[in-house]
Amino acid sequence: MFTFYLYLQLEIDGDFLYFLADAAVIAFQYGNPDIVCSTLVKAKNNGDDLVEAYAKYVKEYYLGTFGSTVQTYNQKYLKDTSLNKHTGDRLWWFQVCTEVAYFQVAPSNDSIRSSKVDARYHLDLCKNVFGEGIYPEVDVTNIYYGGTNISGSKIVFANGSQDPWRHASKQTSSPDMPSFLISCHNCGHCTDIRGCPQTPLSLEGNARNCSSPEAVEKVRHQIIEKMDLWLSECRAGSWSSM
Repeated sequence: MFTFYLYLQLEIDGDFLYFLADAAVIAFQYGNPDIVCSTLVKAKNNGDDLVEAYAKYVKEYYLGTFGSTVQTYNQKYLKDTSLNKHTGDRLWWFQVCTEVAYFQVAPSNDSIRSSKVDARYHLDLCKNVFGEGIYPEVDVTNIYYGGTNISGSKIVFANGSQDPWRHASKQTSSPDMPSFLISCHNCGHCTDIRGCPQTPLSLEGNARNCSSPEAVEKVRHQIIEKMDLWLSECRAGSWSSM
């Protein structure tokens, strides 16, 4: 019944299917993999309906505790240009549709995303939400920022081992652009800043809830050491030029 209610709100099939897949991915992305896995394993062991179990998880965790909204996936809603607390949803999609094309499409095998969530779905979304002529200029973006040869220096990259987005980050470390991987059972998106799990969100970034808090603290100290070094080099350069 709840799934049917969601379907009525999201009139485009791709929006509905994208929402259902994201509801699971978010648990991993933000350091809470057990909450979705344990829900489904328990339902399986008890002989309960898996669809109903997943719908309950979506309602209680993704829309409840985590605080997501169905409107985030509604293309009609994404067309709204007025400023509100969810404006970031439209801004993210504009960046996707014009610069980076981070299309989260379904792979050919073993995917929790429907095969309908393909490149065509995303391109149609971009056109529908932002109008004709909108297309991700990935080559231009890569030329401007350097692509895999990043145009920049003194940048720290820190990724959680369970964060799906870490594969879009710089994972090979270099002296001027170090990359750190925080490895633990529930190390997700921005664990170096937020700790884990991130629901409810701790603005102070509590690492004690991580399965390996020492791994988080180690990377935090490494980041501080790098920043201290760069600041000292900057000061030395300023003094020598005076």
